[in-house]
Amino acid sequence: MSAQPWAFGPVGDLAWRHFPEARGQIVDLICIELRRAIDADRMPQPVDQFEYATHAVYPLVEDLGLLDLDRDLVRRFCLFCRDLLGYSGLGSREVEYVLSMYLLWGLDGPPVVRVIRQVDPGLIELVRARFPGMWAEE
Repeated sequence: MSAQPWAFGPVGDLAWRHFPEARGQIVDLICIELRRAIDADRMPQPVDQFEYATHAVYPLVEDLGLLDLDRDLVRRFCLFCRDLLGYSGLGSREVEYVLSMYLLWGLDGPPVVRVIRQVDPGLIELVRARFPGMWAEE
């Protein structure tokens, strides 16, 4: 029997790739699900994509509007967003919802736009095109 590679779903996989500092939280989310499965005597279920967004990624970027935030972290967040915006696989509607509601909505506002503009100005237009009214500068 060949081994299957671990997959956490699109949000989890991209969080793992772009945010090594979130890997401990990703492991915690998986362990919690494994413990729940043991306690309920059932097979483990995949961790919901919004859990990776809210517990692994958002805590890293919740202060994105601060000008002194690590530029490398901002750059990696921009790449993460671009990858999610470009995702077209299974569950793409869920991924879009998770991105908009659990990450971008909480980061909406002029301070965030100013920081993102310094690192990846094209991302602002991509977000605005996909989610009209979001990331306005006023």
